[in-house]
Amino acid sequence: MTTRTVSSLTFALLIFLSACGPKPEAAPPTTPKAAAEIKSLKKADVEACLAGLKGKVVIVDFWATWCPPCRQEIPGFIELQKTYGDKGLVVVGLSMDDDVEPVKEFYAKNGMNYPVFVVGEDTVKAWGNIKAIPTTFIFDKDGKKVGEPHVGFVPKEKFEEQIRPLLK
Repeated sequence: MTTRTVSSLTFALLIFLSACGPKPEAAPPTTPKAAAEIKSLKKADVEACLAGLKGKVVIVDFWATWCPPCRQEIPGFIELQKTYGDKGLVVVGLSMDDDVEPVKEFYAKNGMNYPVFVVGEDTVKAWGNIKAIPTTFIFDKDGKKVGEPHVGFVPKEKFEEQIRPLLK
């Protein structure tokens, strides 16, 4: 099996399993407004959040506040969310920072307008042991991974090329 097939099957299995598990008392936030309350999430919470986004085109970005190429990509994600959010796009930031506080400060200072969560090692491993950041995945409305993950800085226009057809 190819890496793409394995990754797609893993994602589909994770969505299926998260739907079968016990329901959390409060669902993880899935909207940009709710994300202003940045919190640390475990793998199961991230899976539940992403499962709740089925029917949307989703960009999942692994990043950190201390990473220069990550910080360079953020304005593009803000712009994409602003331009395409009402058309069905949701950008989700999964920060690999060790603490929530620097992420909260960065979020506020940079006017981020999409959900951001701080994730741990369990999430990183579940996504294939992210080896470099930024690493960004795109998922279609059915929750299937589109193409290979982007590793390193990618300009907004490249993401736009990929998401526009998926939003139709």
